[in-house]
Amino acid sequence: MKEPWTNMKTLKHSKYKNTAILFEMLVRKLTSETLTSDKTITVEIIKKYFGKNTVLSKELQLYNSLIKESFKTEAQSLEFIRSCKEAHTKLNKSSLRRQRYNLVKEISENFDFQKVSKIRINNYKELASIYKIFEYSNSDNPKDLLECKTVIVEHILNDSNTSTKKDVVLETYKKHDKEVRMLAYKLLVDKFNSKYSSLNENQKQVLNQYITHVNDTESLKLYLEGILPNIKLQLKEQVLKIQDPVTKIKVDKLSDMLCNVRTIKVVKESHILSILRYFDLIKELKQVNKWSHFYTK
Repeated sequence: MKEPWTNMKTLKHSKYKNTAILFEMLVRKLTSETLTSDKTITVEIIKKYFGKNTVLSKELQLYNSLIKESFKTEAQSLEFIRSCKEAHTKLNKSSLRRQRYNLVKEISENFDFQKVSKIRINNYKELASIYKIFEYSNSDNPKDLLECKTVIVEHILNDSNTSTKKDVVLETYKKHDKEVRMLAYKLLVDKFNSKYSSLNENQKQVLNQYITHVNDTESLKLYLEGILPNIKLQLKEQVLKIQDPVTKIKVDKLSDMLCNVRTIKVVKESHILSILRYFDLIKELKQVNKWSHFYTK
């Protein structure tokens, strides 16, 4: 005889049907486009499907409520989840399915959907749990649904604890008048520019790409795939000019140690710092080889 829970439905999550994740994909794509390309199409899609009074915007508000609201007790959190679930049941389901389908279709027609779907999303686990809470009932699989609710409760309670801790510096900054705040901002920008003024153009370009595409892993990986062969080529060129055999072997090994972008799931700050150091190495080798060539004449 089968145990009763073996007949339970498996709660599946689909990011292609998760309204909050689809919205986050578009917002993060818009962020990555700000400095690199025309963002008109992305803006129009967001306005069309998430404008005021659309059924997707109403569903998105429920997702955001569960992500952003905070309560002090587990009982309050569970009651709030129940209220959001009840509100979700009142949304027009056929209209929701139709708009989600059209949204995914329009994204696919204008962009490479596979690339867009790989953009890193914060709170992915929480958003997936909310999707299951909205799309399934307790009778489908009470155990799995309880786990989803636990994820959201922990998020709500954790958010409540962290929100009470105020940033003293930020609070002080807010109290000053506009002129003082603008001066502080200018000093901050000047300090940033001063810190990175020693970077060469190649390094500045890498840093700019990382800042621009920090949430768009696929675009960042594509960019890195384009520059890594050039770094290896420049290292090989400098290795041929090195006189010392030990140094030559070491630099040659460093070239082989360059990261393979295809095996990286998420481009981290450590990867970017490593590439910036390779550019430093190339610069140093060029200077050393130049002087070495000068003295051997």
